[in-house]
Amino acid sequence: MYGSTKIYGCIADPIHHVKAPTLFTSIFKEKKIDAVMIPIHVNKNNLENVINSLKVMKNFEGMTVTIPHKILVASLCDHLEPDAKFTQSVNWIKFDKDRKLIGNNFDGQGFVNGFKSKNFLIKGKKVCLFGAGGAAIAIACSLAKEQIKSLQIINRDINKAKELIKKIKLIDKDLFLEAVGYNENFLLSDFDIIINSTSLGLDKDDKLPFDVSKTSSQSIIVDIIMQPSETELLKQAKNLGRAVHYGKYMIESQVDLVGNFLDLW
Repeated sequence: MYGSTKIYGCIADPIHHVKAPTLFTSIFKEKKIDAVMIPIHVNKNNLENVINSLKVMKNFEGMTVTIPHKILVASLCDHLEPDAKFTQSVNWIKFDKDRKLIGNNFDGQGFVNGFKSKNFLIKGKKVCLFGAGGAAIAIACSLAKEQIKSLQIINRDINKAKELIKKIKLIDKDLFLEAVGYNENFLLSDFDIIINSTSLGLDKDDKLPFDVSKTSSQSIIVDIIMQPSETELLKQAKNLGRAVHYGKYMIESQVDLVGNFLDLW
């Protein structure tokens, strides 16, 4: 590093699961960009103070935002790009020349691109999504643009799931949508794609978000968690012969989008 090195961050709570600092610092080195990315562990109570402090650090260019800060950071931005404005959630922010905070969200497009890159089909599929937080919002909105057959959202707070459905209806008013509370009796056997977008699986003692044995043998089980790369959910899915899709593909598929947003290449 040099005095001229630009600093980017990855902000999260907890922080142990993030892979972005390793990924992007490697990309910077490969592309001969004088920059590094560092992990920043901040809880929500200190988030606004940290963001305000970063504004005055002139060599701090921006950062990726992950669990659980995506929605709160969006509220702290001075400007939101279209996808972030629609979802009211960000996964990348940058500072402009006036140190105004600009937010964007590539989670949804990154998820779709990553899923397709593994030759999985989305069009015409029945999808079940666990979670209704920042990442889930972006993923659900992008799925709604892909001509899926139906989308069921299962969340602990059913009201959040219902709010997300209202948002999705603005994208595709004819899409069959359903909100289900986590404690309700829900069926999984009829879905083609089942996605865990909750934080369950970050810690080894976490309960599984759902029982894989109750899914169709033809279904694809997806986890957006990146560390561990093979969560207990995906291990059980593989043991039962289900096709699986890893969380790392969502961030890897965002690299070009992020580079353009940050004016790096």
